[in-house]
Amino acid sequence: MLQLLLVSMLATASSAGDSLLRIRRAAVDVDNAKAVHSIVDLAECQDLKKLCTHHKSTDNLSMLECALTFSSSQLEDLPEACQHALWLQQRQLQLPAWMESSFLPSYCPAERSRLESCLNAVHLWSCLEQQRLKLPQNNACHQHLRRAHESLGQDYSAVDEFYTACGSVVEEQKCGRLNIDHLDSVLSQLGTVQCLQASEAKSSLEPICQAAINSIELQRGMLELFRVCKEDLSSLCSQEKSGTAGGFKCLMRHKNHPSMSPQCASQITLRDQQMGRDYRVSHGLAKACKDDIKLFHCRRGVSEDKHVRLAQILLCLESVSKNGTKLAPACLTELTDHRRMLMTDYQLSPELLNDCADDIPKFCPDEHKAQLVNGMTSTGGEIIHCLLEHVKARRQQRRVTAQCQRGLETLIKASDAGEDWRVDPVLRRACKPVVDVACKDVQGGDARVMSCLVEHIGTPVMLPECEQALLIIEYFVARDFKLDPQLYKHCRDDAVKYCRAKKQWDDAQNIQMDPERGPMILPCLHRMAFSEDEHQTLRKDCFKEVKRVMRQRAISMDLIPEVEDYCLNDLSAFCSDCTEKGTEMECLQKNMDQLHSECKAVVVKYTEEEAAHVELNPVIMNVCGEAMEQHCSSILKSGKDNGDMMDCLIAHKNDADLRKDLRCRAAIEHFQIISLKSFHFTTKFKEACRPYVQRFCSSSATKNEVVACLSEVMRNDTIKAQRHQIPKECRHQVKAQLYQQRESIQLDPKLANACKRELELFCEKEKGPGQALECLIRKTPSLGKNCHHAIFMVKKSELGDSGTDYTLLTTCKEMIYKFCPSTDSAKLLDCLKTYKDDTQFDQRCHLVVVNRMIEQNTDFRFNPSLQSACGKNIDRYCSNIVASALPNEELNGKVIHCLKDKFRQSALDAPCAQEMIKILQEQALNYKLNPLLQVFCKSEIQELCKANVDSDEHGQLAECLKTAFLQKQIINRQCQMEVATLIAEAKADIHVDPILETACTVDLLRYCSKVSAGNGRKLSCLRTLLKDTPNSLEADCREKLQRRIEMFRNADDTLALPPEDVQQLVQQVVASPARKFFLVILMSATGLVFLTGIFLGRATKRAMGLKNK
Repeated sequence: MLQLLLVSMLATASSAGDSLLRIRRAAVDVDNAKAVHSIVDLAECQDLKKLCTHHKSTDNLSMLECALTFSSSQLEDLPEACQHALWLQQRQLQLPAWMESSFLPSYCPAERSRLESCLNAVHLWSCLEQQRLKLPQNNACHQHLRRAHESLGQDYSAVDEFYTACGSVVEEQKCGRLNIDHLDSVLSQLGTVQCLQASEAKSSLEPICQAAINSIELQRGMLELFRVCKEDLSSLCSQEKSGTAGGFKCLMRHKNHPSMSPQCASQITLRDQQMGRDYRVSHGLAKACKDDIKLFHCRRGVSEDKHVRLAQILLCLESVSKNGTKLAPACLTELTDHRRMLMTDYQLSPELLNDCADDIPKFCPDEHKAQLVNGMTSTGGEIIHCLLEHVKARRQQRRVTAQCQRGLETLIKASDAGEDWRVDPVLRRACKPVVDVACKDVQGGDARVMSCLVEHIGTPVMLPECEQALLIIEYFVARDFKLDPQLYKHCRDDAVKYCRAKKQWDDAQNIQMDPERGPMILPCLHRMAFSEDEHQTLRKDCFKEVKRVMRQRAISMDLIPEVEDYCLNDLSAFCSDCTEKGTEMECLQKNMDQLHSECKAVVVKYTEEEAAHVELNPVIMNVCGEAMEQHCSSILKSGKDNGDMMDCLIAHKNDADLRKDLRCRAAIEHFQIISLKSFHFTTKFKEACRPYVQRFCSSSATKNEVVACLSEVMRNDTIKAQRHQIPKECRHQVKAQLYQQRESIQLDPKLANACKRELELFCEKEKGPGQALECLIRKTPSLGKNCHHAIFMVKKSELGDSGTDYTLLTTCKEMIYKFCPSTDSAKLLDCLKTYKDDTQFDQRCHLVVVNRMIEQNTDFRFNPSLQSACGKNIDRYCSNIVASALPNEELNGKVIHCLKDKFRQSALDAPCAQEMIKILQEQALNYKLNPLLQVFCKSEIQELCKANVDSDEHGQLAECLKTAFLQKQIINRQCQMEVATLIAEAKADIHVDPILETACTVDLLRYCSKVSAGNGRKLSCLRTLLKDTPNSLEADCREKLQRRIEMFRNADDTLALPPEDVQQLVQQVVASPARKFFLVILMSATGLVFLTGIFLGRATKRAMGLKNK
């Protein structure tokens, strides 16, 4: 016979034990305690006389005592009526009224007064036993009390509850039966229960009696299990005893062991199903958690005779634990064990059996076949994991039904698989090697190990099978913030306050945490974490947890339900081959324009958040950790991002260390390219410029179009010298975006597309930062029309604001710091022009500055200072040139040439004249700044001044051309005109002729310091000195001045064009140095005409007189 140790487990299975005891005390009636007829005299009990001859007495107690020694066959032969009489006698031994009216008068009359005090005790026989031990052993009452107590059985207290619950109906139906199989504890009433279930009273049993019957039936199943599994228990669980909770758990753990018999496995499966429907089948749980279940109302109003699902009890107890209340240690241990059981065997979840009945054979045929063939469930939770994997399948037809998904969600919640990695057997097997290496020092509990595993996804230590199993569990955790213990612990109050979360961890009446039927708590918390409202902020520990969870979720699209749920079809269509960490989101961002509207909306929203909070970008976090620590540590320490981290990484991506870190650079550049799709993807830019985008650029679609639009507004304001319509912060962000475009041509898709052919043809080898753009600018004359126009716009923007010139700022970084530390970034080129000839000026920077000056002189639109100073003069004198210009093409210095002519004529306004002096000075020093001179005198430069082409830029080549002009070596008429113009410009202001000015510096200071500059006044001062006192001048000054005067005469002759009308003729005569000569000739001619007229008049008069005669 099995020695079942099930008494204590049954005693706790009924949560109404105390109420039963009170009922027993209050409901005992005298009629129930009346003496029965002598059992031996009953017709049905005549066999007792034969079988109990060794008993001297035939009283009822003796007959009961005798019957309890019968074998199973002897008991079975006793008529049912006799068994009922004996059962009734055994029951009456526990009734205080019967003890008082029958037992004590008959067996203990002398000790009655002493023993009557026990009749009102809570535990009758415990009190009687204490009194018995005080009596002498040879006392008759002592002997009778001992016999009666032995007749009750060892576990009479457990049977007493059954007596109280079902005694009246048993007596009414005469169903009392003896313990034929000699079973322990309440199972001794198994025959009685079977009789009641076969009786007519079965349907009308009281709930409390039905609950007691159910408990006995459950114990019967356990008895059968241990009977069938006797050998298996001995071989697989030798350390456990039969009939114990530990023995049952051990058998469950080994259910799929190859050596377990099919019969035992089948019994365990049956018990699993029963346990799922009624938690009381698990006697260990029922016993250990009896008080907690009652205290926290985990039955939730369900009567004692009704089954309560195991999941309901587990959820209730977990809710109590999650909300800060400590459970009894034994209960907590049972809770953990049963959570593991749930993930091991889906049979423990009856709702899963029903909800996924069709999905299991459809999606898990191999595991299902093994179950059917072997009579087992699966090999350790594989069916559950198979179903879980099909919850997150990309294709809709490969997903389980919504009903099955709900059942799986309940399972994950009930098992709390997100809290302990060991709960899920598949996860435990797959991830143990990873935990042993990567998380060995992490303290267990509160999902700390789970968090450690998630942090190592994508690292070399992570195993593929562990990552797969881990992401399946995290899929559900991501959809219910309560399943993350640390997050729930630190953020519960904030979630209730700001995000309409419920106060209780388990809310059976409300399933609002379901992402498809209620608000998403975690995204809400994330928004609150960075709220600008001081009155709506998260607590510090909650803020930290939210950042952790959002960072971990970003590793996989499965963990971002607010995106994944809307993008299933697009993920399947575009991103099926994206398996690495964070690549699915990159894929969606890359194909953003092709996504369905709902998916595009959520991807746009997520990308905005990703731009503001770099922890949401797993690729950046994975490959740029060192860069962030080295260059952006202050942002990391502050805990606040709001786009600062990406700005920092972009600013440093061309530093020496990041140039070597190709993966980090690639990740940064990918983000930059993605951000081109919308200005909303650049946080600082969005915050600073949103109102002005709506105002000025509402029709612009991409960020580049928005930047170009705002840049044009800024440029126009600068040229017109009016107050900026766009505030400083937005202007700064626009400059930052233009700067990035100049660094990489890929960040300007419009330019890259327009110049695709030219990039392949001319600049294929130019791979460094800013090099491709510089190459295209150098090749401007050879560019196609579309590329030329695009480069024109780039130069117009870049030369208009030096703060956007990547090459200038990076090449001249040290020179800017040395010479222009406080200069506005937009004016840096002007500042560097001033110092470019300094002996300490860097040659690389010098070359860039000169190239920029050359570009500026090709078109007045590239020079904001000139536009601002000479705008009115250009409109007045050069409007025909501007009107005839082709859009987005250089004028090749035509407008500047026009202004030069007016400068020589002193027709320009003072601000414009000053600006022209600067330009002419620079052109005099460097012929490359004069585009017309380069074009018209190209052959002369190569033939006559070849030695000066590569010399330093101090005007030697211009001086060479002037000398050649003086010596009549220049034959080309256009070149003659251009050189003559160059010479004539110096007549207007000596500062335009740096060589003459340098030679005459001392004389200018000595003799002409008080003469104001402009209109050739200082030059006239020198010419007067040369005429009056030539020896007072320095020799070099005197020599160069004499040559200049000769040049001036030749230049004037060359520039003297035939007048187109009388006005031009008069102007030329007045302006000519030989105007006195022209005056004499004119007067002589006039006098001659006068004299001729007089002579002809006299002759005509004489002729007329002769005719009249």
